[in-house]
Amino acid sequence: MDEEKYIRKVQCSVTNFLYCGDDYLFLHRGKHKKLDPNRLNGVGGRVEPGENYLDAAIRETEEETGYKVSPENIKLAGIVKLEGGYSEDWVMCFFKIKITSKEIPLGENTDDGKLIWINKDKVLDSNFELVDDLNYCFKDLVEEKSLFFMTAKLNNDEKIQSVSISKIPISL
Repeated sequence: MDEEKYIRKVQCSVTNFLYCGDDYLFLHRGKHKKLDPNRLNGVGGRVEPGENYLDAAIRETEEETGYKVSPENIKLAGIVKLEGGYSEDWVMCFFKIKITSKEIPLGENTDDGKLIWINKDKVLDSNFELVDDLNYCFKDLVEEKSLFFMTAKLNNDEKIQSVSISKIPISL
């Protein structure tokens, strides 16, 4: 076994897609940010030591938006692994979180950028640059027909150069 390929540091994180009706809340990261500057992504962050992904999703949602959510309003949408591109690899759980009001408790301006609502049908065609993995999985997240598992190899511009996506149908 070639141990060299396992040397990179891995960050564990959550990306939360809050929705109210057909609109989804995104963070448009500031140009000054080191990670994903001027790109659009869900809200979230790193999983803290000793914390599980669900608890991180609840904590990050409240910290970044002020919304207090509970497990009953949360669905796991997929797991994404990004290799290369960034200084570390990432393993992220993507959650879909239902909320009842588009009034953001902490307001739209954050230290990380601006929170904006976008209709689900306009996200992939918006004038915003998305973090590249959303181009491959956002439709699956919205449709809720399957749980997706994605691994992507990124180039130095943090763009996907190869991707593998597997899905498990969600049965009712």
